[in-house]
Amino acid sequence: MTAISATQARQRWAQTLDAARLAPVTITEHGREAVMLMDVELGRRALRALEDAEDAAAAAEAEAAVAAGEETVSLDEVARELGIVLG
Repeated sequence: MTAISATQARQRWAQTLDAARLAPVTITEHGREAVMLMDVELGRRALRALEDAEDAAAAAEAEAAVAAGEETVSLDEVARELGIVLG
């Protein structure tokens, strides 16, 4: 992964974009990582993977709670609490 300073990124913006289309580029400020610039499709895939992992973790947590006999809340109760009308 490439890391460049914010100053270099500004001065060489076109080259920074070209590099980020090939692989993520970390932009630093005062020697510390500040942001990451990457191809939009890679970013979308990363966000989808993170959302899927969070969903899987929530499902596993709920399953463990049910297996442990903990009180559960129905989807209808959650929807009512959020003001959502289920079809």
